[in-house]
Amino acid sequence: MRLIIVVFLTFALQKSFAQTTVYTFNSSSVFTEAEIKKAFESVSQSLPSSEILVPNIFHTTTKKDTIVNFIEFAIRKRVAGEQPIFKFTYKQDSTFLLLNNRLPAFKLKELGGKEVSLSQLIGKPTLINFWAIYCGPCIAEMPELSKLKEKYKDKMNFISITENNGTNDHLADFLKDKNFNFPVLENGQLYKKELKLRALPRNLFLDKDGVLRYIFVNYPVNANSIPLDLNDKGNYFTKIIEELIK
Repeated sequence: MRLIIVVFLTFALQKSFAQTTVYTFNSSSVFTEAEIKKAFESVSQSLPSSEILVPNIFHTTTKKDTIVNFIEFAIRKRVAGEQPIFKFTYKQDSTFLLLNNRLPAFKLKELGGKEVSLSQLIGKPTLINFWAIYCGPCIAEMPELSKLKEKYKDKMNFISITENNGTNDHLADFLKDKNFNFPVLENGQLYKKELKLRALPRNLFLDKDGVLRYIFVNYPVNANSIPLDLNDKGNYFTKIIEELIK
């Protein structure tokens, strides 16, 4: 009888501490491994024969009893005879280690010369958009980001940081026809390096205490790469802002 009880308790404890593993492409949606494998196979079939798809995990976190893996599909050149294999590689994106921590302080200047520091943003949630003039996706999302600022106005801080220089890169002239209403802080290359941003664009959402809550690449788009309307149910940028300004 004692052996039966011990076995039962062991099984019960294993069940109670069982964890669920899910995967996300860093959006509000999560998927099972089977769903990710199906997507991997579908995308692989659509690629030209010279390219191969590689599934990467770039960050892992635990929420209660759930392990959340942040993943991406990378494309590289195919080696002769190589076949696509659904096997995750792991390479930590160091920026994601800052999640749920106070963002490192900065002091940068706007194009007009006004100095802006992180401490000045405390008290309201903040969206920081990192971009550069050589980054096509950065420029493409500027009008959509501007719509966010128009919608939420003073309920949220909206700023952008670029590694470019206002004088040498003629940023004021560059931005004239870009429909971008964020304050632009220049010479942010050292801060970008401190945050270990791998690529651009990057959109960082901070709560009112300056704690980094979300990191995203581009403004949300649909399956046809068309930017989502502000009121679209799948627009996680607006969902995040609504959550942060409560």
